[in-house]
Amino acid sequence: MFDAIWNNIFRNRKKSESQVIDFLRAVPIFEGLTDGELRIVESKVYVRRYADGERVFKEGDPSLGMYIIMGGAVNIIRQVPDGPPQLLATLTGGDFFGEIGLIDDAPRSATAVAYGETEAIGFFKPDFMSLIQAKPDLGLKVVVRLGKTLSARLRRTNEELRQFHLKHQQEARAL
Repeated sequence: MFDAIWNNIFRNRKKSESQVIDFLRAVPIFEGLTDGELRIVESKVYVRRYADGERVFKEGDPSLGMYIIMGGAVNIIRQVPDGPPQLLATLTGGDFFGEIGLIDDAPRSATAVAYGETEAIGFFKPDFMSLIQAKPDLGLKVVVRLGKTLSARLRRTNEELRQFHLKHQQEARAL
């Protein structure tokens, strides 16, 4: 069922194989995979073009997978209660986002919107699960790297929060 949906949504499933594999190779989740393993992953991904301002996904949508930006940019935006939307990040070529959607069923925590003409690789949970079933050793490699990536991002966020709290404590003392 998902294959039919994704094949319709992602019109250009195949890009130049070497170009897609080069982008996959640069993503930490796929780092260190052999060329053969990267070709297997490449067979599970979709390439899609987005128009300027087109939404990739919306805050609250189901988390279905991750995206790797091949060209263009994506703004990550979060709705703030009783305030205007807040720009969290602008991601560009080689950046990736939404990777938690490969393992978590929670809704999206932010909105992703194309900034300019954008081309992205989509790697979705149903395809990831079929990869794990068909090639457990490869699936395990990707899962371990995914865990390391998420851990690194959590550590960075914790450090940013610590710095934020220290700054506000110092400002409060100065008053």
